[in-house]
Amino acid sequence: MVTVYKGAEADVEVIHSTFLDNSYLSKEYVALLTDLINQDENSYRVYVLGEWGLLEGKIYTNYTVIPELPVMTGAKWCYGLDFGLVNPSVVVKVYLLGDKFYLEERFYETGKTNADIIEFFSHEERGDIYADPTEKMMIVEIQRAGYNAFEGHKGVKDGIDLCQRQTIFIPQSSIHLIKEIQNYHWRKDKNATGEESFLPEPVKFNDHLCDAMRYAIWGITSRFGFPTQRPRATEAIKSLTFGGIGNKVLDRWLKK
Repeated sequence: MVTVYKGAEADVEVIHSTFLDNSYLSKEYVALLTDLINQDENSYRVYVLGEWGLLEGKIYTNYTVIPELPVMTGAKWCYGLDFGLVNPSVVVKVYLLGDKFYLEERFYETGKTNADIIEFFSHEERGDIYADPTEKMMIVEIQRAGYNAFEGHKGVKDGIDLCQRQTIFIPQSSIHLIKEIQNYHWRKDKNATGEESFLPEPVKFNDHLCDAMRYAIWGITSRFGFPTQRPRATEAIKSLTFGGIGNKVLDRWLKK
């Protein structure tokens, strides 16, 4: 029920509504919202009760919103993909230029199938795709459609740790990504206080582009060679990995 009442000032009218006033929400999305009480008290207060909240335990502070992307000549890049049906399916394009990352939101749609995602990629520049590792069959379908699709890294905490150590820029046109990263935060232990009250896992709500970003940044920094194309035989292949593994892969690459 929508509640209308006068604010503290005479010319202010406050309208308070909740998701219960939206008759177009699916049963699945309503269930997702109501489950927030088990996820995060602050998110439940904001998204379910329609009250003011206080954001604590923010995960990312190492990003800057910029007017637009610079010229990406010489950048290495790839895509991050997170699947959804009730939640949106999302694609973020991640560029590595020098030692800085640039993130561009490319796809954010609810109710889309894997066929829709493949259709989207048919209009995009070809590049490696790092996707949600829990959706193995969907990744296989994308591979069979002729794309270089890989399972993203499974570890959430170490993936976040890696992303936190980077310098990240996001163009202001990536509105959903900016909103997500601004509100992405750790779960809170109701029985603890202070810094110890935050658990080492993020709140699983409105985090789809943050997941896709994590898959892509991990993929591009752990892969030998150029992520979007094979270099010429005379061109040096640079390693972006953390260790010396992958020499056999590199040898096979050079022998092709």
